Amino acid sequence: MRDARGAAPDVEAPPGRGASPDAGDRRALVLSLVTLLLIVGASVGFLRAQELKVEGSPFARPRVERHFSPSCRCPTKETATLSFTVRAPVRVDAAITDAAGRSVRSLARGAQWSPGRRTLVWDGRDERGGVVADGEYHLRLTVLDPRRVIVAPTPVRVDTHPPRAVLVGVSPRVLTLSPTERPPARPIRVRFRASEGARPLLLVDGRVATRRGLRPPGRSVLSWGGKVGGLRARPGAHVLAVRLSDRAGNLGPRSQSSRVRVLAPRGARR
Repeated sequence: MRDARGAAPDVEAPPGRGASPDAGDRRALVLSLVTLLLIVGASVGFLRAQELKVEGSPFARPRVERHFSPSCRCPTKETATLSFTVRAPVRVDAAITDAAGRSVRSLARGAQWSPGRRTLVWDGRDERGGVVADGEYHLRLTVLDPRRVIVAPTPVRVDTHPPRAVLVGVSPRVLTLSPTERPPARPIRVRFRASEGARPLLLVDGRVATRRGLRPPGRSVLSWGGKVGGLRARPGAHVLAVRLSDRAGNLGPRSQSSRVRVLAPRGARR
């Protein structure tokens, strides 16, 4: 059809027509290549930055106390030791920071350190002398000339809450001692539940009879073969209980107690 001037009217081309069929593919390929180059460039930059952090750091081989309790009243766990190797002479500020990166305690200001092993001690208290809240903290070292901040990757955890043990069951309640030094055929099994990962202690008449290594939270079992401090318990009634000591050094309260009876070896009975 023609208009009044005899010219053919303009007709809109259907979508996709009028352009080269390969143009869209070329644009997609270019975009993919650009995206790939950006990703590779960012990755290389990140890896190089990490190399500079490691290679250029004036500190090496950091070691920190992972768990401690400022209120445990235990000499080996009341403070946290933070040690590292100084590679070159530096002037530095050292501080303890909380999970948000805020400084809670200064350990050194403008200190001039020479190469060698350096150890800092933190008592778990803030600048005002109060015990900090339970949680994770980091050692932050600020090199002053030129200024550079380095944070120890391993956190120090402050834990002031003692673990608790709940006695679940004791069986058998009668223990017959062996006529020899060998353990009895049926030792007493003390079942308990721990509130957190801790080291259990079995108490017999208030004395520690058995110590075990770190165990996970939840149900666990201790066995008692009738000895306390390496010596046989006397025949008669005895009281058993469980206490827990956690990784920070906190010693929990005694669990409920259970009474058992110890019998002399059969050959020794009258």
